[in-house]
Order: sequence, then C-alpha cells, then structure tokens
Amino acid sequence: MNRQRATAGWLLCAAVVCTAVNTLWPQLSNSWAGLFTWCAGILLWPALPTHTRRQVIILIGIGSLGILWGMSQHFTPDWLMMLSGNAQLLSMLAAVSFLRLVARPDDSMDRVLPQGRRAVWSTLFGVHLFGAVINLSSVFIMGDRLRRKAGLDREQSIVLTRGFSAAAFWSPFFAAMAAAMTYAPGARLERIWLMGMPLALIALLITGKGTRNPKAFVGYPMHPSALALPAVLALAVLVLHQVRPDWHILGIICLLSPTLALIVISARRQQPRRRLQRHISQDMPTMHNELSLFLAANVMAAGLNTLFQALGGWLPFSHFGGLEASMTLVFMLVTSIAGVHPVINIAALGTLLSPLHPDGTLLAMTFLSAWAVGVACSPFSGINLSMQGRYGQPGLASLKWHGKYSLLMFLCSLAALNLYAKLGL
Repeated sequence: MNRQRATAGWLLCAAVVCTAVNTLWPQLSNSWAGLFTWCAGILLWPALPTHTRRQVIILIGIGSLGILWGMSQHFTPDWLMMLSGNAQLLSMLAAVSFLRLVARPDDSMDRVLPQGRRAVWSTLFGVHLFGAVINLSSVFIMGDRLRRKAGLDREQSIVLTRGFSAAAFWSPFFAAMAAAMTYAPGARLERIWLMGMPLALIALLITGKGTRNPKAFVGYPMHPSALALPAVLALAVLVLHQVRPDWHILGIICLLSPTLALIVISARRQQPRRRLQRHISQDMPTMHNELSLFLAANVMAAGLNTLFQALGGWLPFSHFGGLEASMTLVFMLVTSIAGVHPVINIAALGTLLSPLHPDGTLLAMTFLSAWAVGVACSPFSGINLSMQGRYGQPGLASLKWHGKYSLLMFLCSLAALNLYAKLGL
C-alpha cells in the first residue's frame, strides 16, 4: 500500500509538470495530465473513506447513465472532458501542496499564547491568509496549538472556521477558485478580487466584531513577517497573469508554487531533495478525497453534457444575469447545507449553464460565494467535519454557530453579484 501511495504521489507530480509545461508550450496536450491524475486516483481508491467512495460511485453512476442515454440517441460523449476536464484543477491542488514546505505560521512552542482583542484579530487574519495559501493545513496547525492549552472553545472554533472559509471568496490557491475557473471560462481574477476581497473583509469584520467576551479570547501567536510570503504569492500570481493573460491562472500557479518552494528550502539548506521526495511520496497522496471527487465530477460533467444535448439543449434560464446568479446561489447554498459537495454543484451547474455563454466572472463569483458561505454553516463540509472529528465540535453546532453569519454573508453576496451584473463590469 505504501508503494502504491508513493507511486500515486509521483504521478500527481508528473501531472503538475505536464500542466506547467502546457502553460509554456501549449503543443503538449493536457490529456497527459488527465491520464496521470486518473492513474493516481485508481491507485488511491483503497485509501478512500466509505462516505467518499459512496459519493464517487453516485457521481460516476450519474455520468455513466447520461453517456449511455446520449449514445442511445446517437450523440457522441466528450471523452476528452472525462479524461482531462479537471486535470488543470487537480494539478493546481497538487502544486499548491508544495507550499506547505515553506508557508506556515510560526508554530514554535516557546511562544506564549496571546489573549484579548488583539489575539482575536491576529488569529482571524492569520488563519485567513495562511488558509488562502496552504488550505486546511492552516486550521490544523493553529487548532492543534490552541488545543494544547485547553480544548477548543466555541469562539476559537468560530474564528478558525470563518477565517478559513472566507478565503474561498478570493484565494487563487483554493480548490474553490480552481473549480470556478474550470467551469466558468473567461473569468477574470482581477474582477473576481473586486468582489471577493471586500466580501472576505466583511466576513472577517463580522466575525471579529461579533466575538463574545474578546478580552478572554486565547489566540494564536502571529508574527507580521510570517504573513509576507502569502501576500507575495498572491501578488505574483496577479502580476504574472497581467503580463501573460494568455496563460491560464491554474497553469501559473503550477509554475510558481513548486518553483518557489524549491528555491526557499534550497536557500535555507533544509535538505531540499529529501524533503521534496518525502512530500511527493507521503504528503501528496493525502489529497485522495479531492482527487477522487474531481475525477468523478469529470465523468458526471461529460454525462450531463451528453444528456443535455440529447434532451434538446434544455436550460433553466434564457440568459445569466443578476437574478439568475441569485437563484443559482440560493440553490447551491440549500443543497450544500443538505450535504451536496460544492464540487458536485459547480460541475453540474457549470456544464448546464455553459450554452448560455454567461459572463465568466459573474458565474465564477456565484460559485465562490456559494462555497465560502456554504462550507461555514454546512455540517457536512470538509472544515466542519474536521472540526467535529479532530476537536470534538458538536455535529450540528455549525448551523447554530454560523447561521446568522451565513445569512448576512449570503445577503452581502447577493448585493455584490447584482451590483456587478448591473454595472456590467
């Protein structure tokens, strides 16, 4: 099993290389990255938990039925979509994992845990910025340190969950952004940031201002210099995207993330070869859940695409504007709370709405808003399941703790989407 996991890690690394090369040299087919990710997914199938396997089987089943129905009506499925539809997305997630080697909070144990209002804000912005780069790892690093003092209390759980989930509004290193960019062609990162960053700031302000008894809050020790790398990374992605707008944002991240990680650990003389080998063979295979879901979403998207063609191109809307974005957001949030993974919604709705040729930025921001708001309150989201399993958070606490917050952020998201649609930015 260990050999299988290591092989899967190297296959994912090969997918990252293929996507990076494809960005510089488009003549290399992205199908190679798709082939490598599928091989890795097959090798990692035994490691999947039961609930993930169930979702994967359902998604593949839906896609297969759509393909069979379409073929019976003499429509040819998009086999390339099934092979490599999410190849860039999965390559990006694998590439971002390299940042864990260099971008992490200062977790030295000799620092005293701060307390008070300042601790609230340092913990909130710390988990937000590091979560934007290294994803869920930031929550575990901070949560484990806070738990050493005492079990996580309600306010600490709220700060970590909301601070992390709000990064989905704007972070180019998040799975949310990767999925949105994949299923909303034409989305512009700088325009997404015009809406996403203010929404994230509002989310952080609501959380920080709403903390009960902030004077007693025990937070995480953050040093300002530790936040420099996340800021530099985000800025580098935007600048390179402006210089080379023909390069896909996911390809840019595949270029930057491993390169930066290699440069930093080499400069620090931290046994770069040994650390990279260990990361590829041991750490990268831990993304098996995301890998399997996105691969299954490939099949579902291909199946739905064939099915919609066979049904004569049925569409829920005649065009996609502010009202339609609002209705889509409501649908995604309701189904998210019910346990439908955002990946499933994005793949299905992106495929369904594609014939309308919607404004890519408006559609992407709809997806990101649903992800950011939904994962905070859904008891079935990855962050809340992690908080339940790792820190003993009650099962339905997320609905109680984040209900009002999610409603406020839902209304703010509606306002942002409709304002963007009205101004025609």
